[in-house]
Amino acid sequence: MDSQPNVSLSNSTGSVISIEQFEFQEFLKDDIAVVIYLIFLCFVGTIGNGHAFIIYHVRYKPSNHRTFVVWLAAIDFVACAVSAPFEIVDIRHGYTFNSGAACKCFRFINHVVSIASGLMLGVIAVERYRKACCPFGRQISEREASIACMVTVGVSILLSTASFYLYDVAIKLTDIPNLSGTDCTVGASDGQQSVFRFYSLVLLLISTIIFILCIVAYSFVGKSLYKQMRFRQSAQLKNVQKTLSGNSVSSDNKMSVSSLRHKMVTEKPEASSSQQIHDEESSMYSDKNKVTLKPLQQSAKNPMVPGKKRLDRTRRITLMFLIATAVSYVGYLPNLIILVVRAARPSAYLYLQAGLGMLTPVLLRGYFLSNVTNPLVYCFVDDRFRHECSLLYSKIFQFPAKRKPLAL
Repeated sequence: MDSQPNVSLSNSTGSVISIEQFEFQEFLKDDIAVVIYLIFLCFVGTIGNGHAFIIYHVRYKPSNHRTFVVWLAAIDFVACAVSAPFEIVDIRHGYTFNSGAACKCFRFINHVVSIASGLMLGVIAVERYRKACCPFGRQISEREASIACMVTVGVSILLSTASFYLYDVAIKLTDIPNLSGTDCTVGASDGQQSVFRFYSLVLLLISTIIFILCIVAYSFVGKSLYKQMRFRQSAQLKNVQKTLSGNSVSSDNKMSVSSLRHKMVTEKPEASSSQQIHDEESSMYSDKNKVTLKPLQQSAKNPMVPGKKRLDRTRRITLMFLIATAVSYVGYLPNLIILVVRAARPSAYLYLQAGLGMLTPVLLRGYFLSNVTNPLVYCFVDDRFRHECSLLYSKIFQFPAKRKPLAL
């Protein structure tokens, strides 16, 4: 389906124009914004996901949290380092792309990383639900989490194999008579167009189901964490009340000792009686210490802190994955909707494209947004990740860094 660049007369100037010149003009007019957008995402995402993969893989202890982040970082790294640059090349050569093998291969990789990222966020939502809402039930082990990630990638590869049939180098017409080029796009045959419509609807259905699953799962997780927080606050309040009650008992004991001493001094006790008073006073102060000092010491040590730290850490991890899920579907759904509209109603797509203008190619590639924002979410939510990044650069550039113990 390859086509050699044609040459024709330009309607506006009457001069001869080649397909390369026409392509460059169209690029400057419509696509420069999306290319700048993709270059920025490619740069930030490659660096961010590289950091996330290395630090979580090397510095964190084995856990489900670490497993999911490492797999997500690897998928996002491929998306930013391989898929995004291909999109830039495809956009720049929108009328002169003539390699069918490269077209099929890179479209396949694009589908694998985008589908795998979405499916994995669904798996993470299920794991977060079981850990928060069924803490005493059977939990997903680290090995099972790794297997789930591998199965997710395998399913994504299977679903993406349709790309080898759907995409190919096809002739792309221009608004100038007798001038056409070639582009990497869905094939023009009726079979390819029909399969593409069905394929887009299937992906939209899968994406919608997983999105609803994530909403339901994280709703229950949020409710469970809220109940845990209220319970711990209630326990802390009871602990404070016990401490205040102990202080009240201590005051009563002091008054009893003072009254006894006044009585015995008034009656001029013997030495043995004085010793008895001392013993009784010591005994009462000893009882007071047992009643009041122990709660005060517990209050000072705050025995609820370890549980609170565990709760805060669980909440941070859940919040981190929740934000990653929300951003992923915010970027992925517009792409699927536009593709479905283009496949089902080409005329409606033309009206939509005219209305959105330069925003259309940005929305079509909005799924790259989640690949870039995931490491940024880790950085803002996970203080351990920030600290490990600072330690890494302090060692590289010999900056003094004070290391503090961090548990995870």
